[in-house]
Amino acid sequence: MNILVVAATEIELSGIRHGSTDMLDRKVRTLVTGVGMLPSAYSIMQEISLSKPDMILQIGIAGSFREELPPGTAVVVEREIIADMGVHENGGYRDVFELGLAGKNIVPYEDGAVVNPHVELLSAIGIPAVRAVSVNEISSSPERISLFKNAYHSDIESMEGAALHYTCSLQQIPFMQIRGISNMVGERDKSKWKIKESLGAATAACISFISKIDQP
Repeated sequence: MNILVVAATEIELSGIRHGSTDMLDRKVRTLVTGVGMLPSAYSIMQEISLSKPDMILQIGIAGSFREELPPGTAVVVEREIIADMGVHENGGYRDVFELGLAGKNIVPYEDGAVVNPHVELLSAIGIPAVRAVSVNEISSSPERISLFKNAYHSDIESMEGAALHYTCSLQQIPFMQIRGISNMVGERDKSKWKIKESLGAATAACISFISKIDQP
């Protein structure tokens, strides 16, 4: 298989690039996309045009909304929502679907989310499958955290996941988003974050998954 592994930053890819020579020898390409949904979508689409990968894996860190998904663990995302595309008014929030600016069930959306349809592959990873939101601004206020956690039933938050889901869904390329939980959403004390441990867990899950699907 021609497998592409992407991440927003070099540090998020370092374990893949340096952790397994054997894996890299088996047609595994890597790509740093840049931080955020726009750079990620552009970079992924450009690489699809150049190398035509059979599968794209995204690896990176994320914040958790749920105590049962603590820092240092890894998850795979089954459902993504672009969470801050809308308007705050009259004491509430309405997204683009509620505003009538987009259809919540028009491809690639399913009830306003971009869902990974590859159920068997999600199960094969062997880590919890979660719901995620992608944002342009990292959440820190209690009001915003409550909105994303309760209104969208989100488990984690990142800044690039929706770009992967959106682009690969439209291009009909199998994809997986593997995230290491580095912190609880809203926790700004970096001494409580577990970036090294979260990336270790996500990298191990990614390498294990590739070894399962890319057998000779």
